[in-house]
Amino acid sequence: MIEAMLTSIGEQGYSATVVADVIAKAVASRKTFYEHFEDKHACFFAMSEEIVDEWVARVELSESSANEEGHDAIHALVNELFALALENPASLRVIAVELTAAGPAGIERRELALYRLAQPLRDALSGKSDDIDLLARTIVGAVLRILYARTRRGAGVRRPRKGALLALLPEVSTWASSYTSYVSVPLAPGRAGEHGSTALVGGRAPGTLSLGSRAIERRGLPRGEGNVSRSFVVHNQRERILDALANLAAVKGFGAITIPEIVQEAAVSVQAFYEHFSGKEDAFLVAYELGHRKALAIVERAYETQEEWPTAVRVGATTLLEFLAAEPAYAHLALIDALTASPKAAAVAHDGMNAYAWMLEPGLGPDLNGDAPTALAVEATTGALLELCFVYVAAERTRELPDLSGFAAEIALRPFADVNVR
Repeated sequence: MIEAMLTSIGEQGYSATVVADVIAKAVASRKTFYEHFEDKHACFFAMSEEIVDEWVARVELSESSANEEGHDAIHALVNELFALALENPASLRVIAVELTAAGPAGIERRELALYRLAQPLRDALSGKSDDIDLLARTIVGAVLRILYARTRRGAGVRRPRKGALLALLPEVSTWASSYTSYVSVPLAPGRAGEHGSTALVGGRAPGTLSLGSRAIERRGLPRGEGNVSRSFVVHNQRERILDALANLAAVKGFGAITIPEIVQEAAVSVQAFYEHFSGKEDAFLVAYELGHRKALAIVERAYETQEEWPTAVRVGATTLLEFLAAEPAYAHLALIDALTASPKAAAVAHDGMNAYAWMLEPGLGPDLNGDAPTALAVEATTGALLELCFVYVAAERTRELPDLSGFAAEIALRPFADVNVR
């Protein structure tokens, strides 16, 4: 049944999988399933624990077989992660994204899994401080993002072409090894304004109209208000629906909320909901896109105020962290729920991540040795920054994200440290 659960997750994801799928694939009875597992959650977590234990054992074995520390140990880790992804893309999907669909308990398990997988990196980076632990975990998360992006197809995953995937291995290994020259940045409060924090302008993201459902009566429009224009009513309803979706998803997770809950939170009718959106996924995608475009516009403006590229990256990273800290509901929606809300949402979130890559592209210029970082290094660095944000949002520490400004800038610039930017 554990194997059947894994097969179903690989085909359609956790949210879409039901007990009937598992027992059908396992050729077992419902009674047999419940003799072993209390519910779908229990079966999924049992399966994920087996996968994580296997992956950690393989990684530890590869670390012990590495002849030297540092770059060789990092190469061994990356090589093993690539091998594991090739062997079983469904297992990769479980660790990389699907654990987040199982709510807070699943997110906690994902964090523990990545922490365990990152042990060889911590050893290679020669440090035990909080920032070294966080750096190692974000690097592993970024590698998993790269691998998952190349196995994901529609609602399921596929086994990628071995040659095409292994061709990326040297570049990813080189990128990860660049952090052996990492300069420790204490995770202390007050670093957000170090490089010139930019005031946020340009509107708010969904999820900020109210602090919760107790404000429903204040948010709803008065009944029978004859002097309110129809266009205002439409706009107000749409905003309330998007805010309600974002607020509820931040509390319960997108997969657990229903349209009746959304309309109650938004103080609108079901009919009004369907006048604006075709369904829950449609509303989610609109909420994501609105927040994403506002964040991107604010970050772009902050970035363009700086003439020197490294300073522009620092200011851009700081501004993004401040935006997410100011929009905790949207941060949860974009960084956690979007991974598993639907195949389309996952694709949109992937594109949204890449939308920030342009800030790092000047780092692809020729360096002093004539060897430039690759475009894959930009993708990996962007993924590491998102994983950094994920850690804090998942731990409900979104408001503390600006404290990571100096650390985030170091992550962003380290792979391009030797580049001669003109």
